[in-house]
Amino acid sequence: MAGTKGGTLKLERLNPIHRTCAVMCIIGMSCSIWSVTVVTSQLMAPASPTTNPVDLQVLHEMMYAMYYEYDWATQVPDPCVSSPQGIICEADPVTGVLFVTQMQFGFISPIANIIPCSANASIPASIANLTRLTSLAFYSCFTNQTTTLPPELFLLGPSLRLLSFTQNPALSGPLPAGIAHLTGLQRMVLSQNSLHGTIPSELTTLPSLAQLDLSHNQFSGAIPPTFGAMDSLINLDLRYNALDGEFPVSLAQEAHNLQRLALSHNNLSGALPDTFTGLQSLTFLDLSSNELTGALPPSLGTLTHLEDLFLNNNRFNSAIPESITELKSLVRLDLSSCAFDGLIPSSLNHLESLRFFSVSNNRLSGPIPSSLASLPVLFTLNLDGNELTGPVPFPASFVQKMGRNLQLKENAGLCYSPQLVIIKLLLPGLKQCPESVLVPVTTTAPPPTSKDSPSPGSSQLPNGAPPAHPSDSSPARIFVAASILCFLSMST
Repeated sequence: MAGTKGGTLKLERLNPIHRTCAVMCIIGMSCSIWSVTVVTSQLMAPASPTTNPVDLQVLHEMMYAMYYEYDWATQVPDPCVSSPQGIICEADPVTGVLFVTQMQFGFISPIANIIPCSANASIPASIANLTRLTSLAFYSCFTNQTTTLPPELFLLGPSLRLLSFTQNPALSGPLPAGIAHLTGLQRMVLSQNSLHGTIPSELTTLPSLAQLDLSHNQFSGAIPPTFGAMDSLINLDLRYNALDGEFPVSLAQEAHNLQRLALSHNNLSGALPDTFTGLQSLTFLDLSSNELTGALPPSLGTLTHLEDLFLNNNRFNSAIPESITELKSLVRLDLSSCAFDGLIPSSLNHLESLRFFSVSNNRLSGPIPSSLASLPVLFTLNLDGNELTGPVPFPASFVQKMGRNLQLKENAGLCYSPQLVIIKLLLPGLKQCPESVLVPVTTTAPPPTSKDSPSPGSSQLPNGAPPAHPSDSSPARIFVAASILCFLSMST
């Protein structure tokens, strides 16, 4: 060992005994440093994650109960580590032990390769032991063998946030009141099953429930009036059931945070309450295909955020109220088959966001408001099956733009002017207006009173329209109109 002039020890100057001792000390120190390094690196290396033994046992029981044809214990000894699709585990922040937090079973789509379900799939009672489960979903799992919601589900406690049973036609029985024990639930989707009975009022005690979807089942009875008191509720879907009674007054008056309300295809009856002032967050309202009657309440016009309103297939037997024209955010408005009578409000042109408008199969009479042509983004206009009269008031450019999305059939009193010969191609049953309709007949023609009035020799009609010309219905004009229509059809 070489040294510096500063007196560093030189091995060659030591006697053999001292030299040997010095070398052994140096080797020992090096070995100690290496040992410490190895031990430290081993301590710092991440340990393999382990799954909570209770959760692991429940997982295997669940997987066998859902799909027994597969040897899960051999092929997937620890689902939390191998992470098959549909199973999600999370580590405890302190111990690092894995716990099951999410489970999905069934068929969603060909690309979602989650654990499938056998024809005799079932839910084991041990599921209640998954104390940290936050999401549980079953898609098309119970299709043959009749089953009910197991009571063990409602022992999962406040950790569960999502519970979903979708497209399970063999899932029957009532909705147990014990569901109120799931106090942490935020989304409950029990759609397209065969659940029946009344909707338990205990549901309204869930403090965090934002989405409740019980659509496409066989629930009956009245809608619980306490739904209106649920401040957390944003989306309520009860379509396609057998619910009856009147629309709850409290639901229209108190559900201030509700954004989507779907109650179509039930047996709701009576008049709508004039208390819709409480639904100021509502953007979607579907009350179609019920047995509602009476005039539409004026308070409907206060829903300024409403984008979709479906009232079709009811029996209101009244006029379309002007308050409808206050819904400035409307995109889709369906008032078909509602027994509406009277005139179509001309102020509907205030709905500048409207893209779909249908009042088909009513008893509406009088002329079509020409103001409808000024709706800037209108895509579909359906006025079929009414008692409308007079000439179609739309310019040719509007008729061409709408094409076959302009529907005026089964209005015996409607006709078209010669300038709208293209509409004859779209609606073959529509007749050309007689001249007496286009030019009002008067016994004595008053003399012109202003410079804007036509002179005696002028060819302009009193209503400002150019006179009908024999060439308006000539084969050449019909050919041009047909060419325009064909071009529009190819472009769409």
